[in-house]
Amino acid sequence: MRIFAFLNARDMKYWLTVLFLLSFTALETMVGRVVKVTDGDTINILIDGNKQERIRFLDIDAPETGQPFSEKSRKFVSDMVAGKTVRVEYSRRDQYGRILGTVFVDGKNVSEELLKAGLAWNYYYSRNKRYAELEAEAKRKGLNIFSERNPVNPYDYRKAKKK
Repeated sequence: MRIFAFLNARDMKYWLTVLFLLSFTALETMVGRVVKVTDGDTINILIDGNKQERIRFLDIDAPETGQPFSEKSRKFVSDMVAGKTVRVEYSRRDQYGRILGTVFVDGKNVSEELLKAGLAWNYYYSRNKRYAELEAEAKRKGLNIFSERNPVNPYDYRKAKKK
């Protein structure tokens, strides 16, 4: 039994294309001034005059407090964005209410800069090929996190702490 037997090949192609395009979530943009750098992958920005939003950098994972290079990662982000106006591209929030987004300042993608410097990992579940390439290059060069003998990515670090 064919479920779509009533559609000809052209109509089928049209509707499959429509469904495919609808499966992508449109990105929204937010602009605000950075008022707090929590760590290497989380900041707070001030928007609309006095509303604060917490932003978690999408597709990267910076060292957790207590891990090697956590303070260096936080300082790197702070030096890039503290007190500056940033643009955030996002499509959703996480389970903690943080906006998951890509942060840009002075035309630079902050996440890419962290990865290039070896101060963050491409997130465990990320499918971002560019970020994976930047992490691999930092590993090859032995930069910061990857200068450690056996660096532990934050995902595994958090998982181990829960045990």
